[in-house]
Amino acid sequence: MDEATANQGVQQALGLLGLVHPNICSYKEIFVAWDQEVSAMNVCMVMEYSSMGDLASFIWFKRQRKENIREMVIKNFVGQMVDGLIYMYGQHVTHRNLKPTNILLLPDLSFAICDFITPTFVNDEIKFKIRMKAYSKVWMAPEALERLPILKSDIWSLGCILLEMMTCGTMDVHALFHFIICDFLGKDDFEQLVKIIRTDWKNVDSILEKLHVEKKYTSSLCKLVQLMLEPDPAVRINVTALLDLQYVKESLIICGSSLSGIKKTPIGTEHLPYRQGIDKLLEFMLLQIDIEEIQKTALKYIVYLLYEPEVFEASEQIIPVLISVLKHHKDSLELQARVCRIFMKFAVKAIEDSVEEGILFSDTVISTILSVMDTQWKCVELQQVICNLLMVLAGSEIVCLSTEASGILIGKANGIQIIMKTLRTYIDNSHICIPCCGALSGLMLNQENAQIAKLEDSLQVVLQVLEKHIQNGDVVNAASAAVWALSVHEYLNDEQLEDITLLLIEAFELHLRKETIVKNICFALTSLIRMSELVAFRILVPEYDRDGLALIIESYHKHFTDPEVVQDICMVFLEMVQYEDVLPELISQKLDVTLNAIKIKFASNEDIVTLVDATLSKLQAADSNPQDEEVENTSASVEFKIEL
Repeated sequence: MDEATANQGVQQALGLLGLVHPNICSYKEIFVAWDQEVSAMNVCMVMEYSSMGDLASFIWFKRQRKENIREMVIKNFVGQMVDGLIYMYGQHVTHRNLKPTNILLLPDLSFAICDFITPTFVNDEIKFKIRMKAYSKVWMAPEALERLPILKSDIWSLGCILLEMMTCGTMDVHALFHFIICDFLGKDDFEQLVKIIRTDWKNVDSILEKLHVEKKYTSSLCKLVQLMLEPDPAVRINVTALLDLQYVKESLIICGSSLSGIKKTPIGTEHLPYRQGIDKLLEFMLLQIDIEEIQKTALKYIVYLLYEPEVFEASEQIIPVLISVLKHHKDSLELQARVCRIFMKFAVKAIEDSVEEGILFSDTVISTILSVMDTQWKCVELQQVICNLLMVLAGSEIVCLSTEASGILIGKANGIQIIMKTLRTYIDNSHICIPCCGALSGLMLNQENAQIAKLEDSLQVVLQVLEKHIQNGDVVNAASAAVWALSVHEYLNDEQLEDITLLLIEAFELHLRKETIVKNICFALTSLIRMSELVAFRILVPEYDRDGLALIIESYHKHFTDPEVVQDICMVFLEMVQYEDVLPELISQKLDVTLNAIKIKFASNEDIVTLVDATLSKLQAADSNPQDEEVENTSASVEFKIEL
């Protein structure tokens, strides 16, 4: 955009800096920057960040598991959104683009509206078309699509979001007019559903009736959605009228909104010493350690303080208090999850800052975390948080410099057994499989841990994970790394080696374009080839139209600009040529052509050249041997005839 338009956009956006509400994402900074590539001005808005993701990711997770979103969650969401909209409109701010990706999940499991659009971008038709992709328009009110948004436009969008939340789980219904709702609604199905509503608003009644009957959502919620999805903005309910609905009143009470008329602050929390520094806050938490509401509020405040550097410096004072909270509130899943998320932030920060020692990497902390994981194994959300935390702790190279690495501490605290229990329980959950496999990879650096993993049959379980989620690149990446780390310490028979090799080759083919997966599978194959010549032959002999050697060579051509990937590929080649019976097949498939091309391209890379030279030397020696043997056989034949 030109400078004048950009400056106008900034002036309109400045009002966003003044928005202060728990359910509205705070804006930190707004400025104009010059984009040299397109020779234009950009308006940059720095918003609050949430590591929890957005509502869209939550809906996607529920879709994948074919789970309904509980109405209590939806009701809490309604209260927070209405509270936020009332505040926005009081500040004369309209969102104009409300959708699941623009609603953040906060660490305390509440919601915050983000990514507002200023009038300048709406009025500029070109900018509007660029920003409003087809997918974004699904949640936009009919008048907003015509670039005539009003306050009620956000109400329509909220109704669409509620409808999507209600339809993301399992359904058992038949044809609905000319649209069939299958077992569950995917993203594309929901888009079609909204199109049908736009075509004929009367379809809403039938859809909501199905949701009421099939999914047991209350008639009050269905009526609320119906009022919000009225296509005529003149008839559509406004945000003030929403406050008169009993369902909304109850929603405001549940979320603790001041609009409900009920005091939000729990008893005792009004005395929290927010402004007296972290030391006073921690002291107050210990004095009131048995009061759950005080601990919840204090932890929420600590989460916000984590954006300040000095809070990380006080980790040795904070972490013991958090351990006390865990021990005193073993039945509060919410408190335990909040504490573990704070631990995660401390762990990531310690690794980023290369902190070699710290209280987080202590026996007390690790054993407490594992105890929570073991006792609360039925809580999937808590398991996911702790698995990610363990992956960070187990995989940290920094803390291995400490006197006793966290990986060893995890092993001594029965961490591997607990991780395997979780992995077996949630083997269908990709979000848990990824960190569990990641943690196992890091823990295998210790020989004692490797022996425990062997007794737990960890390799076979990880192979089941790989097979079950072979289409999921993130799972394949983590599982293939774990296969490599675990296989180093295992004795495998020929049948096991063959099955593992075929599975890795299948994963290799499916994710050939992903560098990290190629690297991890090359590591695993290198390890397996060292165990048996059978693995090399299985790579060479096509199975199910999968030629392992051709795939590895193809991976080089796709990643020839990445020296690390090329080096790992060369390691596979070098291991294969160690077996004399394999050499003729490698020669016949002209592996030397690929190797010479690699040598020319990476002539300045000593590590790669060394690997290539060693491999070529083996191939060249084998290529000359058959001729020598033929000469020797001919000489022997002549001598035999002379003797006769």
